[in-house]
Amino acid sequence: MRRLIVAALFGYGLAAPLEAQADPAADPQNFSRFDFSDGVATTPRSLGGAYVHGFSELMLGRGLRFNNPFRLGEVLGDDAESLSLTATYLDLGAGVLFGPPDGLQHGGVLSLSIALEGVAQEVLSVSYATGLRLDEAWSLRARAGVPLVMEPDFNAGAELGAGATFLLTGGVGVAAEVVGSWFYGAAVWDRGATAIPLLSLELGLFLDYEVLP
Repeated sequence: MRRLIVAALFGYGLAAPLEAQADPAADPQNFSRFDFSDGVATTPRSLGGAYVHGFSELMLGRGLRFNNPFRLGEVLGDDAESLSLTATYLDLGAGVLFGPPDGLQHGGVLSLSIALEGVAQEVLSVSYATGLRLDEAWSLRARAGVPLVMEPDFNAGAELGAGATFLLTGGVGVAAEVVGSWFYGAAVWDRGATAIPLLSLELGLFLDYEVLP
């Protein structure tokens, strides 16, 4: 009987540390480096459930057009293939990312760009997105998508974007993004179609929303 009691106590002594390690709340390694010092709540690293990172943004942008067969906008050179400036535009976006709070996250972004001058133009972009938080304030992001020109004439292209976000508080920050786009243009007198690459810079307000597991 004594041997059974000793064996039971010995087995319990081995099981208790394992149970403590299995409890995420008891293991400091299961929490990220984020804390309350900058207004950002401590974020669990690997608790059960899904972590959802939602965000929206209001950005102003302007770009360079590397081929300008119709001489639209402000031409920076002497001929039709010189650099030219695109119209200033407003970009409204919203997205959601899934993944570890302090690791690489994946999701999607939907954005609408509206020209604020010149010819009326709206572009709706649907993108795959990824993000990585560096610390309490800074995060990086990238996306690849398909921009759909809704007006004046329907068209579709491809674009890549990369940028950074700095949180001023737990949910409000500023963001910057560089976007490279490519579109087919209509035919001109010496060619059947034109390729129009653009490189744009966007700056604006970023709203962050996190749903913890």
